[in-house]
Amino acid sequence: MKQWIIIAMCVAAVSVSAQEAQKKTVTPYFRNALTTMMVYHPEDEFGYDVYEIFNQLAPLEKYDSHPIKVCVIDNSKITGVKGKPNGGLHRQTYGGSMVLTAAEKEKNGRGMEKLLNDAEVGKRIVAKWFDLQGDSVRTAHFSTSLLEDRSDYNATVSEVERARYTAEGMTALRNVSEDLLRHSFVLVSDMTYITAEQRADAAKKTLAVLGGVFDALTGGNSGQRLAETAGDIADKYTGFKVFTHSYLYQLVWNDSLSNVFYQNYYTEEPNEERILAFLKDETSFQVRYLGEASATYEKTQKKGKYDRTELLELITCRSIDNNVAELQHQFEDFRIKTPITAVEYNAKGKLVGFRAQVGQKEGVKESSTFEVLEAKVEKGRIIYNRVATIKPVNNHIWDNRFNALLENDEDVLVEGTLFKLVGGASKDITPGMIIREI
Repeated sequence: MKQWIIIAMCVAAVSVSAQEAQKKTVTPYFRNALTTMMVYHPEDEFGYDVYEIFNQLAPLEKYDSHPIKVCVIDNSKITGVKGKPNGGLHRQTYGGSMVLTAAEKEKNGRGMEKLLNDAEVGKRIVAKWFDLQGDSVRTAHFSTSLLEDRSDYNATVSEVERARYTAEGMTALRNVSEDLLRHSFVLVSDMTYITAEQRADAAKKTLAVLGGVFDALTGGNSGQRLAETAGDIADKYTGFKVFTHSYLYQLVWNDSLSNVFYQNYYTEEPNEERILAFLKDETSFQVRYLGEASATYEKTQKKGKYDRTELLELITCRSIDNNVAELQHQFEDFRIKTPITAVEYNAKGKLVGFRAQVGQKEGVKESSTFEVLEAKVEKGRIIYNRVATIKPVNNHIWDNRFNALLENDEDVLVEGTLFKLVGGASKDITPGMIIREI
């Protein structure tokens, strides 16, 4: 039995403001919670650099960050995927296979699922949601403070206290917890890097061989000239090509598990018996494998514009962002919801469009379509109804990718993406309403 205590960190709710001329509508919505992890390859030349960069990455701002102090998985310790005597995941390697098969990806995903559940990642996620805290089992207890913060639980202190100790109030809090916890995800990214220098060196050797063949036929020195050209390129340029596979998991949470937790484990006062029972439960709280996304990202620059660490950080962020965007398209529950921040008009009072803080980082394209959602609370649950559909305006998609300003060497749009109405009525759309890609 593994005993551990996790102290949760509350995340402030996102606030939005409307134009003074527009009626303000604040729509309650639940953001997905995301726990991010990486596979560490100690055998790689840049393995430790990637490890350090990953630990310093800012959380994806469209998700509620849900760190559980378990974020790095040592590839050399993973067993049961490739079989004995080989350990670790199937991966792309320079000079070997550059593409993983569907079967290899599936084995990786399923093997990682077992590893995460063996490490009680699901239980750790639940413990953070319910703010398990204390310096020992005897002093440990739970609370609903994080649930209240993230659900924008609009109640006074007295109402919150009443909710905790009345059947009706506790039912409402349980409904909130079910909606939030079932939108808890784990993203595990595995990255393989190829440097520009490695590729140039390989090209240099290949060209030298080819040149040598030609030299044997013609008596020339083409092999030497080709090798010198490849070496000159390597001296002037630096960069990386990265292959990133991201595996997505979701916390299993439903009415039955909610009842088990509240009836058997939840306590706001220190209760050693309940806490020990929670820690001993090794089967109730699991994550399930949803699927995988793969991305290739390459960046080569003249030496001096970036140092190697900056370039490595750039492509690490970009490749993970690309995979997150792809996984959002694959899985509806994983799609982000973000509020409309403004309804814009021109000088003549004609509607220009709707602004929202979403862009290229989330994979928004001119062909993307979003639904505008109005939220209603029914029996303690938030229900979303579509009131309109919108599309990005051409050439007005926000470039919010990591370090876009540095890469483009120019100012980038900072207000968000501008959208146009394609279905429904503009009068039904107000700042604060939620949009979600369809």
